[in-house]
Amino acid sequence: MRRPLTIVVYGKGGVGKSTTCAHLAMSFARDGRKVLLLGCDPKADTSLRLMGGRRPPTIVDMVTGLEGHEFRSLVTNARAGLDVLETGGPPPGQGCGGRSVATLCQYLEDHAREMSGYDTLIFDVLGDLVCGGFVAPLRFGLGRDVYIVSSEETASLFAANNIVKVASAPYHEGVFVGGIIFNLRQNDARPEALEAFAARLGVGITAVLPRDRDILESEELGLTVFEHAPRGPAAARFRALAAAIEAREGVVPGASVKPMPAPEFAEYVRHQKIYRSRG
Repeated sequence: MRRPLTIVVYGKGGVGKSTTCAHLAMSFARDGRKVLLLGCDPKADTSLRLMGGRRPPTIVDMVTGLEGHEFRSLVTNARAGLDVLETGGPPPGQGCGGRSVATLCQYLEDHAREMSGYDTLIFDVLGDLVCGGFVAPLRFGLGRDVYIVSSEETASLFAANNIVKVASAPYHEGVFVGGIIFNLRQNDARPEALEAFAARLGVGITAVLPRDRDILESEELGLTVFEHAPRGPAAARFRALAAAIEAREGVVPGASVKPMPAPEFAEYVRHQKIYRSRG
């Protein structure tokens, strides 16, 4: 029997986190796992490319009375072996999106029997943890393996550094960062600079995903690359990423993470030469 797998994915908004989570979910499902993809973003956009643009019911729909409380009325089957559940959230400027994530986690605890039917959970969690509600999957003990999606850009690296701080917080004992997934904006970013950043934080690099036209075209079509370009390099990279995550599940890291204080981070990135010289 396969070992259960639960990962919690964080990253700055717009960095490609939901794209990465959707492809991971699809890759695991195609490999025979029973997957539940949990979208923890008020926009409920994690499942867009898995459901042909259809909007699934959300936890917020349940809270506001638009949907019932039954597990099967909220969980939507997107593909064979792949279900999705979105938190949803309040309209922009109203309410707290993090509270919806905490409500989701409580709902999952209350439905342990139904949850036992899955061997893979993927939490796609918004942002860089400026709101305590977005840490709920860790606080509730639903997952301990954190993966960070980051680009090579300074704002994204800043968010990655903040996320690493979560794994060093005493009230999240047992949580660790499985690795950074670099989703590049520009393919001329220097690998050695990314390696140096990860090493300073005490975190490994799980994958480096170059900008790829197949992914951009798939996004426009509301598909994954497994459907749009199944033999292309992007599909192969996502399969390799899924295999790397599965291989290290349950492996206790050998060293503690080392997040940078804000002044050190500012000084560090100022002296990094992330991009190759055009001269």
